[in-house]
Amino acid sequence: MLKQALTQLEDNLSISKTHILTIASRFQEHMEQGLSGNISSLKMFPSYLQAPRGNESGTFLALDFGGSNARAAVVDLKGEGKFLQFNRVVRSLSNPDSGYDLRASDVTGEELFDFLAGIVHKALSVSSFSPVLNSSTSKPVSLGFAFSFPYHQRRIGEGFLLNWGKEIQTSGVVGKDVGQLLSAALRRLGIGNVVRPDAIINDTVAAFLTAAYQDPSVDIASIIGTGHNTCYLEQRAPGFTEPVIINTESGNFSVVPETAYDHSLDQQSNNPGEQLFEKKLSGKYLGELFRQIVLDFFRRGFLGNFAPPACWNHPYAVSSKDMTLILTGEGNHLFPLPEHERYALRRIALLLSKRSARLAAASLIGIIQHLDPHFTKPHTVAIDGSLYEGLPGYAGELTAALSEGLDSNASPVRVKLSAGGTLTGAAIGAALANQPKNL
Repeated sequence: MLKQALTQLEDNLSISKTHILTIASRFQEHMEQGLSGNISSLKMFPSYLQAPRGNESGTFLALDFGGSNARAAVVDLKGEGKFLQFNRVVRSLSNPDSGYDLRASDVTGEELFDFLAGIVHKALSVSSFSPVLNSSTSKPVSLGFAFSFPYHQRRIGEGFLLNWGKEIQTSGVVGKDVGQLLSAALRRLGIGNVVRPDAIINDTVAAFLTAAYQDPSVDIASIIGTGHNTCYLEQRAPGFTEPVIINTESGNFSVVPETAYDHSLDQQSNNPGEQLFEKKLSGKYLGELFRQIVLDFFRRGFLGNFAPPACWNHPYAVSSKDMTLILTGEGNHLFPLPEHERYALRRIALLLSKRSARLAAASLIGIIQHLDPHFTKPHTVAIDGSLYEGLPGYAGELTAALSEGLDSNASPVRVKLSAGGTLTGAAIGAALANQPKNL
């Protein structure tokens, strides 16, 4: 029975080459509909930024807010694609011991952004910028803010949150201008005249900037971690005379095969019907899909000797890190099972990981087809994120799916890990915001 159940699950989660090409084609269609201003599941938001040239220089503050943690640092851009990060500050948005959780619905936007402003203040006060805190004549320090949620940008330092993702529910932020919320928090902290938020950008755009600062061949960047999104350099964006980085908001792509488990997860989430692509492939949701599948197998009698821990009855009790332990065998002590049942858990984790990588590859193929229909140019895809970097076999599976889908056209496409992270990209965004505008 267990073997038959696993075979059926594999059939349900399988993404064949035909699936890859179909998804890529539909993704391309939704891209072009979004660019034209028509209804599309892909928002196709312009970032109002061109690709960096690699010679941007200066010292900037950077803030990154992406889900469970927020980070700030001072970033020194040295030109020639080189940079240094220092005075890095990392704070968790929740602490089970003290009982606070800034992601909860009873927390206000003011409380959340006061917390973020405090992290900026900490990075500022321990840095070479600290003298400006006590000076009324110093020039404000330019800040870049990487904001990792669906965000409608209206210019480089202005835009509003469309909806939370990653199960964050903080009130009073959706529909508000993120830059204004941060500026107000900085003023409440007494450093509004010291720190100037110049660039509020999506974290995927920040990853693009970091990668392209070091490698000018980068024209696509993707985050495959807790959440998922992809951006690329559009050569002919409506309303722009120069190439501009487009944030596709690919996590919201809707035309994807769905299982009963996907439907259940979506309906039980905080945003049913939204971020459907992200819910099938990102780290925030893979662990929950794994939990639901394993519990279903247990309830149907396929895992006779497996008694899930009591905590598994709570949504999101299982993470992609737990899946990593299962795949590597390091979590065997957590699951005292006969080998054939431990194999079942590994198989379920592997099937979910493989589907995620192949879905991500399909979306990348759709972007490449849009940029270069005849595959005449080389393309470099920079990828950042804990899932791509840390889940065993994930990077290789994604590369294999790209090669399978692109077939003979795969050779000019190169995939690389984006080194340097979104904090550096936020600083590059601030540097570009202080340059003369061509867009």
